[in-house]
Amino acid sequence: MKTSFHLLRRPPVLVLLIVQLLILLGAVWSAAQPATVYRFTPDQWEVIAQHSAIAYDEDGRRGVTEMTEGEIILQTPAMSLPAGHYRVALDYRYEPSRTAEEIDHRAGVYFTAAEAMSVSGEQGCVDVLTQQDTVVLNVNYASDTVRLVANNDGGIFTLGNVEIRQDMVYAWACVLGWLVLFVLVDLALLLLVPASPKALRDADLRGCLWLLAGVTLLTCVPLLMNSGGCQGADWRFHLARIEGIAQGLREGQFPVRIYSQAKNGYGYAPSLFYGEAFLYFPAVLRLLGMSVQGAYRTYVMVIQALTAGISFFSFRQMFRHNKTALLGSILYMLAPYHIYNIYWRSAVGEYTALAFLPLIPAALTLLYGPALPGRRQARLACGELTVAFGALVQTHMISLELATLATAIFCLYHFRRTFTRRVLGVWLTAAGLVVLLNLWFLFPFVTVMMGGGYSSMYGGESFAGGLSVQKNGLWLSQLLNWRDDHNSIGVVLVAGAVAFVWCWFTQGKDMPRREKKIGLWALLLGTLACWMSTNTFPWGWLGALPVAGRLLLAIQFPWRYFSLATVLLVLVSVCAVSALRRGRYAQPVAVLLLSASLLGVGIFYHSYLPTVEPVYLGDSGQLIYADYKISNMSWYYDSLYLPDGAVEIRDGFVCNTPITTVDIASVTRENGVTVLSCSEATGQMGHAELPLLYYPGYTILNTEGNVFRTENGMVGVTVPAGYSGEIRVEFREPRRWLAADLVSLATALALAARLAIHPRRKKSGGKRREQAR
Repeated sequence: MKTSFHLLRRPPVLVLLIVQLLILLGAVWSAAQPATVYRFTPDQWEVIAQHSAIAYDEDGRRGVTEMTEGEIILQTPAMSLPAGHYRVALDYRYEPSRTAEEIDHRAGVYFTAAEAMSVSGEQGCVDVLTQQDTVVLNVNYASDTVRLVANNDGGIFTLGNVEIRQDMVYAWACVLGWLVLFVLVDLALLLLVPASPKALRDADLRGCLWLLAGVTLLTCVPLLMNSGGCQGADWRFHLARIEGIAQGLREGQFPVRIYSQAKNGYGYAPSLFYGEAFLYFPAVLRLLGMSVQGAYRTYVMVIQALTAGISFFSFRQMFRHNKTALLGSILYMLAPYHIYNIYWRSAVGEYTALAFLPLIPAALTLLYGPALPGRRQARLACGELTVAFGALVQTHMISLELATLATAIFCLYHFRRTFTRRVLGVWLTAAGLVVLLNLWFLFPFVTVMMGGGYSSMYGGESFAGGLSVQKNGLWLSQLLNWRDDHNSIGVVLVAGAVAFVWCWFTQGKDMPRREKKIGLWALLLGTLACWMSTNTFPWGWLGALPVAGRLLLAIQFPWRYFSLATVLLVLVSVCAVSALRRGRYAQPVAVLLLSASLLGVGIFYHSYLPTVEPVYLGDSGQLIYADYKISNMSWYYDSLYLPDGAVEIRDGFVCNTPITTVDIASVTRENGVTVLSCSEATGQMGHAELPLLYYPGYTILNTEGNVFRTENGMVGVTVPAGYSGEIRVEFREPRRWLAADLVSLATALALAARLAIHPRRKKSGGKRREQAR
């Protein structure tokens, strides 16, 4: 206690604590202030248009009332706004014109200020389909000159009343964020600073953790730039997923199954086919007021820290050496395909899965060592396998398939060890826990897939389907390229593999058994994975296999095998350096590998960072509006999970088969509920087709009748004979899905209780033994 108090009296510690306290007090003071609110009526808008004629429309709104070319048209009087998030509620009319490429223009609003950097400059684009919308804009530094500017990108755009309200929920969320950050920083310093009474005794370990933190920061550099990390091929889709989950939580869905605002309100259900548990974290940040871009960047940084920690833990467990584990972690973090997934593809599922893959070989080394594993080793291996495969279920099904395939090959080769009582017990326990913990996702996924009707997920069972996958493979020469986009296995890991082969030939029987066994297996499976990523692998013949071929073709792009190859060839490289530790070559080989990895990342950043331009997608559900150069649709999602029969065009869906037999007065949506106002006049049971993509779970709330899938892939409802009124339809989980949810919850609670009780029993047992002595 005295030592801890003495530490607090040291000047650097005092300065750090004072700075943290001042920042926290400043954040609390800002959050405790009354929300700043401004309201403006149409006549208070100031005209700044240079070419467009400004007038009032029939509803009293002010702006451009006839089709015209785009320009900024109106601005509010100057406002005095403190730094923070602002929700701008707009009443408007917008009818966009189209570009020569038949793409809708997008109108919106943004903040300006006389002082540079006071506002962030993003534009919130309004929803074309409604007359009211709320966008989120930001003020970086307090200013008395902030104005809201209306930009007519092209078309008719008139504005009515506007309310600009500071988001105090976000302000308090910032207080919580600062507090969590400072707690984590202080804990890290307590563990890693040598003068701390709680510092780790192993100085070598402390140094490795400092370097690992630096490398983690290096992998996050683009995220610290304006719009950095938001340029990848799939980033719009994943931002839309975060927004969809947040919207589902607002509507009371948990777990979220349907993105109600997606596909222009038709609803889309990637959650039924794609594990999303980890995306609830950025979705909650979104609910607290953070922009969807900010929530995504925070998620990426947390996953990179998790990748660094798990990989270091795994390699340290395998090789029992801090610096060797550090080498493996750095090679893994800076591996070309890892960086490629984060920034060039924004492949959330794959780079999240990469965080957990090293746990699998770590567990295998415990189970398949020279001797049978003891109870403690078996328990640890079971935990690692449960975490690893459970995380893969919730992140990326293709990565789960690849990891399962490679693990199955290894276990079947070592079938004598696999089918021993203890090892088999570990596998059965881990598999059971993975299924039970993820039953809330797996049961709906399996029932939907077994029920059919969603065949777009797979490339096909034919030889031609396999050839289409093979065509997407890389050329053999591209495996070694130091390509700008980093879609390769990279020179560094190939060099590590060559170093291992050299050790194998030169050391012979003197090569350490552990490094030899791990390295040979990793080299064999890693080389196979590299080959399967190329267009020389016979995917055409593989795709013709019944059942198995269809599953294997779901990979779409064979270079996805790089995720498996990356972790395996990093293992090979680490085995090479570990085997060289007895001689004098370990250090220079490690330095060369690390230097080449840093050079590769430098090349990538050199080509990537200049392409980063400020991009902002509006924080409403229609966040694609700002990205008008890509699409004319009011959403951005793929079409993999559409029901069979749904025909998607640029502006919506085409329903070619007539279904509706009743008179429909209106169809409205509110908070996830679709309200159909209709009447049946023939005296017979009628049918109505709703603008909702069909997924199991849609239910009629207020009348008798059934919900069915139409031939157009939409939700159909039966209407009682002679009925006139409203029919309310909402997605609600089937009871069997709710039962699966409860099973997963009960399993998680039981497991948490078991983990909490076990250390206490161990501690009390130790005390009893001491007393007995």
